[in-house]
Amino acid sequence: MRSLELEACHIDLLDGDIAHVHFRDGHLVTPEEVHLMFEAIATERGGRKVLLLVSVGEGTTMTGEARTYASSPESNAYVAADAIIVRDFSHNLAANVFVRHNKPTRPIQMFGDKASAVEWLTQHHDLIDPT
Repeated sequence: MRSLELEACHIDLLDGDIAHVHFRDGHLVTPEEVHLMFEAIATERGGRKVLLLVSVGEGTTMTGEARTYASSPESNAYVAADAIIVRDFSHNLAANVFVRHNKPTRPIQMFGDKASAVEWLTQHHDLIDPT
């Protein structure tokens, strides 16, 4: 497993083309930070898409612009499917806004635990380019 450290997040590149991104506690995530995260993953993977597992720390949220960018058609160049780990009610509400308002055009699902999220992501491995 390879790990990357960015100002906004920690990224673990897992087996099976999965990247676990954990946004740090108490952080307001900006579009620029989402872009830097995508670019760091793309660089490590030679431009290949990833199955993205997302978790956030206590008191962390994304700006509306960051959510818009993370769900944009441009983001589909980096991510094949998203699994979001929700830890509490407020985080569940924020994730629902992302899913229902921003409406990413790739598969996306919310989970209460990492194991279920990883299991779901592995079912979408066919969305990764085999090259």
